[in-house]
Amino acid sequence: MLAVLLGVVAAFSWSFHDLIARSMAARIGAFRMAALVMISGGILLSFYVIYDGRIWQSSWQGLMSGLLLGLAYGFGVGGLFKAFSLGPISLVGPLTAGYPVLTVLWGVVNGLEPTPLQWTCVAAALAGAIIVARSGTEDGGINAVEPGKMPTLLLFALISVIGYSCSIVLGQRAAVMVGEIEATWLSRATALITILPFMLGERNRTPISRQQWTGIFVMGALDVVGVIAGNASGHLPGKEFAGIGISAYGAIAVILAMIFLKEKVSPGQWLGLGMLVAAVATMSVSAM
Repeated sequence: MLAVLLGVVAAFSWSFHDLIARSMAARIGAFRMAALVMISGGILLSFYVIYDGRIWQSSWQGLMSGLLLGLAYGFGVGGLFKAFSLGPISLVGPLTAGYPVLTVLWGVVNGLEPTPLQWTCVAAALAGAIIVARSGTEDGGINAVEPGKMPTLLLFALISVIGYSCSIVLGQRAAVMVGEIEATWLSRATALITILPFMLGERNRTPISRQQWTGIFVMGALDVVGVIAGNASGHLPGKEFAGIGISAYGAIAVILAMIFLKEKVSPGQWLGLGMLVAAVATMSVSAM
């Protein structure tokens, strides 16, 4: 159960993170914002990592695991921010929320044996995400995307899904070898390397305001909290089920977008959100 709860902590952190991302991505530039979030998160963690000093006693394998985490995470966050620059949270959030299901499937390949109830929860979480994406209002969901932009949005959503799903597995391994905070700190540098080529291709070079800088550092803090929570589940039995808790972020993000960004949510989307929440809650109880 604790692994699922850590996933829910990550879900809340990334939901508020995504709310800010959606409001600023188009103005700042998706990849430039992603790069600055990596830098700000690294700066915030540097104070603890340098003070603690454990990173300097880490094995070479542990250091490499944290750096590999960053390569995957860079694709996850870069793809997500680009998708947010093209479509609303009510579409992008649920589309990318199903990626933790892949971590459960990875666990199955490595010997995990989910119960029939847990398999049902995985299916319900995935189905709920699809329903939310497909059942928006007339001026929301898919209908809010500019004509011709949907294939690009889906491509970057797919890149995000693959990047994030790999980062969960790599982060859980890195946490055991080097520590969850240290692994998150190491990942900032290589995530930045992943994002930079995309950022250089962006045309957006508008100056960043003081308010936007504040938003970037808040996002950096929320992002590292989410990554640390996900990594920490690597110490626990049933760590693969942390991904189901993380799946709740799609539902949370849509609700926050409805409240703060005034995005419209259709009855069909509420049904999908209900399925996501029920799947996470049931998985939490079944994993006890």
